Amino acid sequence: MSRAVLERARTVIVALLLLQSLWGCAAAQDPTQSPWRRAAPMPTARSELAAAALDGRIYVTGGIAQWGTTAAFEAYDPATDRWEELPPLPEAVHHLAAAATNERIYITGGYTNLLFSETTSRAWAYDPRARRWAQIADLPAPRAAHGMAAIEGKLYVVGGVGPASEDLWIYDPATERWDAARSALPTQREHLAVMVLHGKLHAIGGRWGDRGNLAALEIYDPATGTWTRGPDLPTARSGLTAGVLDGHIHVTGGESLSLGRTFGEHEAYDPMTDRWAALAGLPTPRHGLASAVVGGRWYVIGGGSRAGALTFMSLTGLVEVFPSEPG
Repeated sequence: MSRAVLERARTVIVALLLLQSLWGCAAAQDPTQSPWRRAAPMPTARSELAAAALDGRIYVTGGIAQWGTTAAFEAYDPATDRWEELPPLPEAVHHLAAAATNERIYITGGYTNLLFSETTSRAWAYDPRARRWAQIADLPAPRAAHGMAAIEGKLYVVGGVGPASEDLWIYDPATERWDAARSALPTQREHLAVMVLHGKLHAIGGRWGDRGNLAALEIYDPATGTWTRGPDLPTARSGLTAGVLDGHIHVTGGESLSLGRTFGEHEAYDPMTDRWAALAGLPTPRHGLASAVVGGRWYVIGGGSRAGALTFMSLTGLVEVFPSEPG
């Protein structure tokens, strides 16, 4: 064996020993020092679900469960760390969207089968006091894998799969009508995250066709009816989730179909500095997850721990909470 070969072999061995040492140190870290903690698991393990918070509780519905598309509707109470089963959504859907406003939980769109061939335009409202669902005006067209958020009592829907999916739609519960004549999302995409901060709609990440995962942050101002571009998300991804804590948008989870992996990277956007920062990662990387913020904590719920079609083999009911203690 030549000296050059021996030198290369020694280099590889040293590198492997170093990686093993680093892994061992990471594995030996005290888990009590993590800014994340686990809460009671969701009763129905699922992915591609939707969640919204209302009056101190988190409502979770729809998704892909072990037995197929589900209509399961469950509520989590952070004060008691307990889940409650509620009247199911009138139809089973996955890749739907949820938002809360006007003392209601609103649900829109989604796929109705596991072949991803049937997209619905139906929309629903749940009244927690009456414990009853009611159908509201249909979306202007079918949508799935879209984003939805509430601003000043109105619902904003953007992105996803379906006809003219770049169009921004606004629903006013007072008139029970959708307004589809609004400025289009500049970067067409699906599997994005949508969040409201300072009265503006933020569309984050996602993917589109051959372009794959996207890092775009685009911000819609209802006062002017225009979009502006923000700094790109550091980790381009789709199937992610977002929440607002202390005036920052936090993003985690997601997947890459081309790489066949899920993401645990946790990044936060500060609108004051217009910059992103990396924070302690989600302990269990997953995609197709949902989240909501209650009492200064971000509850990240469900999802699949493996990307793409392997979602069906990796459904979770995990609830991981950030920060583990209030700041």
